[in-house]
Amino acid sequence: IIQNNSIQIIKMEDRQHPNNRSEIIYFTKARTALKYGLQSLGFQKNESILIPDFLCDSVISSIEESTLEFTVYETADDMSPIWASVELNICKNTKALLMVHYFGQPQNINVFRQFSKKHNLLLVEDNAHGHGGTYQNRMLGTFGDIGISSPRKFNECGGLLYLNNNYDKTLLPQLDYETLEKKPIWYKVLLNKYPTLKHQLKLLLRKRYKYENPRAFRAKPEEEFYLPKSNIQRLESLDWNHIANQRRERYLKLKTMAEMKGLKPVFADIALGSNPWCFAAYVENNQAAISWFNWGWRNNIETFSWPALREEQLTEEDKAFNRWKKIVCFNLS
Repeated sequence: IIQNNSIQIIKMEDRQHPNNRSEIIYFTKARTALKYGLQSLGFQKNESILIPDFLCDSVISSIEESTLEFTVYETADDMSPIWASVELNICKNTKALLMVHYFGQPQNINVFRQFSKKHNLLLVEDNAHGHGGTYQNRMLGTFGDIGISSPRKFNECGGLLYLNNNYDKTLLPQLDYETLEKKPIWYKVLLNKYPTLKHQLKLLLRKRYKYENPRAFRAKPEEEFYLPKSNIQRLESLDWNHIANQRRERYLKLKTMAEMKGLKPVFADIALGSNPWCFAAYVENNQAAISWFNWGWRNNIETFSWPALREEQLTEEDKAFNRWKKIVCFNLS
């Protein structure tokens, strides 16, 4: 660990690819990592990044806070880019391309890299859904000029920034380290020992989150911190290969159940080495999605919608919003 203006920067050499070196900076959240990763690349005024149409508003916030413009390319139902749309939306101000590993499933990284090289674009890799996953024995998040990852989605803390390109260290922020320790609440500790009772109390005392409301889960401004060293060490001590194996097993069980019930998985197959955040599938319509949200609530399986799209997509009811209405996500924890 190198101390750089109070920032903990971890040097990482990929053993499978010794010529690839990354520097990792740990923030508390991946959206913070993306914001400062973009700023570290030194974009100029009016320069833009190509982003997919199916994207969470927290990513948009990070882009806008980095004073970048953006143009949107279309994605197919399997979340792969429609390359004709990507090509069509390149302009003289386009300087970067965003690649998203949806739900922890790797994109065709080699095609993204070839396209970026052909058009002289920086590649930004969003692996917020697949921390600990690999592609061709190499860590997801380390393929782009910058990349992000979010162990917080699996372990409640941490957003990683991988810096793989030359960058200006003076552009990295001076932030405090998160110091607030979350002390366990006694009744939650007790209820976790009795999951059936916990679920029955939840049904009695709480209402289901309105996952069918496309505006219910907007990203809110939050304080930005670096992750303390103690949290970093705890994350690094976890066996992410074991975690990924377990989640892939749960993914396959849910996939079998969903197909028997007439749902269509977003991905025909699960990628070897992936660490899936959730299992995502298509249903017939939004009413069917609501039925599945209710089913998950009754059966203690978190079943939810994703992502929170941009407001203009909702008012225009564009292709991405119509897809959102028919996607149901099942938690693998």
